[in-house]
Amino acid sequence: MNCNILEVASTARHDMKIPMKRFWLAATAVFLAYCGSFDAKELRVAAWNLEHLNANGEEGCITRTQADYDNIAATVNKMQFDVVAIQEVKDEAAARRVFSSDEWEIELSKRPPMKDLRECWGLPGRYLRHLGTGFAIRKGISYRRNPDFEVLGLDDDFQRWGTDITLLEGAEVRLLSVHLRSGCWGAEQDEDDERNETCQTLRQQIEKLSEWRDERLSEKVPFLILGDFNRRLAVTDDWAWSILTSTESSLHLVTASVETQCDPRFDELIDHIVADSSAAKLVVENSTSEGPRIGEHPDHCAVSTIIQL
Repeated sequence: MNCNILEVASTARHDMKIPMKRFWLAATAVFLAYCGSFDAKELRVAAWNLEHLNANGEEGCITRTQADYDNIAATVNKMQFDVVAIQEVKDEAAARRVFSSDEWEIELSKRPPMKDLRECWGLPGRYLRHLGTGFAIRKGISYRRNPDFEVLGLDDDFQRWGTDITLLEGAEVRLLSVHLRSGCWGAEQDEDDERNETCQTLRQQIEKLSEWRDERLSEKVPFLILGDFNRRLAVTDDWAWSILTSTESSLHLVTASVETQCDPRFDELIDHIVADSSAAKLVVENSTSEGPRIGEHPDHCAVSTIIQL
């Protein structure tokens, strides 16, 4: 389509002999309806728990080779991600093993390291390293860093803070990267007395997210919450989803229709993208997907969708 309005207008008016005032009103409406849409920018936003990502492949609870780091980086590029909400990343040096400084900006939460070392399960003498949330943003994409959502950590040095940014590409969109407590994935765990504390912690985090949601809704800024919720939110009547969304503050589970194939042991996602009503309108239809699984580690697959700004 020729979107040079002056050229199109001059030719059309000459051919159709339309009065000037009426013609320009009609031409402007057509231009905005058809040509204006070509200025919209599409970004593929993703969430990916990278499973104990450290800069040193011999550090922490997962051993990695250069090929493992390269495989993650290649997958990010193959999937054409523009913004990635990342979880379980130790620090910027770890993130840089898969997101090069030439192509990516990195924003990580400022949560301090854990005070007490935790030994890796089944690996005597090796210890869990810092597990942080954050974002990788392709260079050239405008954004603003917001203060971390610290209260999501519940004053527990192991529970993760949310990393918060605002995209500034046309319409502003607020993004929050989260990693909630593991171990209370669904109804089975809800009914297990031994998991009462775990499920209570997760409930408190979900309630904190609802407070963040309400603040954003009052500001009328579109938002997405992305990451590892450690909860099967798409299951009917799930209490966590019921807390997050309501008639007054309706949210959309963008990943609800995705059929997970990441791990044959599980048939429901725990990694999600959640949008408010305004952000949901920006999501490109049929653009949400999962995967692929690229090996034993990471043990999560990315979920992603395209938003049009």
